[in-house]
Amino acid sequence: MDRELTYQMPFTRLRKLGRNSGRKAYPVLWWSRWLLLASFFGVLILASTFDDAIQRWQSSVGLPPLTSFVAVLVLFVAALIVLRRTAFRQTKARANFQSDVRLRRDDGGIRIATDDIEYYLKWPGISQMLMEHDGVVVSHGNLFFLIPDSAFVDTQERNGFVRDVFGRLSEEARSRSERSMRAVLDAAAIPARP
Repeated sequence: MDRELTYQMPFTRLRKLGRNSGRKAYPVLWWSRWLLLASFFGVLILASTFDDAIQRWQSSVGLPPLTSFVAVLVLFVAALIVLRRTAFRQTKARANFQSDVRLRRDDGGIRIATDDIEYYLKWPGISQMLMEHDGVVVSHGNLFFLIPDSAFVDTQERNGFVRDVFGRLSEEARSRSERSMRAVLDAAAIPARP
């Protein structure tokens, strides 16, 4: 194809796409979650239906009254933890999270690239900046990019980066970012001591 495609993507469609893509990309995980939820409620319904028999059995073996409910709850939480870990393993298997990230700032925005992917955030597209304990975050909507402090030579270089990027944000993005970035912006404004 030798032409540029132009289109719009409404938020409602993106929201639906997120659900559909997750179901199609990870079908076993998706069905497992629904099966777990249905099983949990099924067991609760059965336990409430046969509550007298369960209570008699528990008292006959010397167990406290809510033992069966606690056991079901513990098994449900354990299954959720296993499913979550499985989801993380599947996600990690589909992308290289150990590759070197290269960031370049130019007049148009920020280019973030690895050997496999590349993102270009134009200045008007950056919706917020945040400070984390280990770096600076820039975002476009719900897409967040962490630039770790270790990527900078020193704190002054990081503060200069923050000041430069913050200065290029839209008014709306600045107002969203102000609270999180204030301490760094104040530190960036103070000249370094020789």
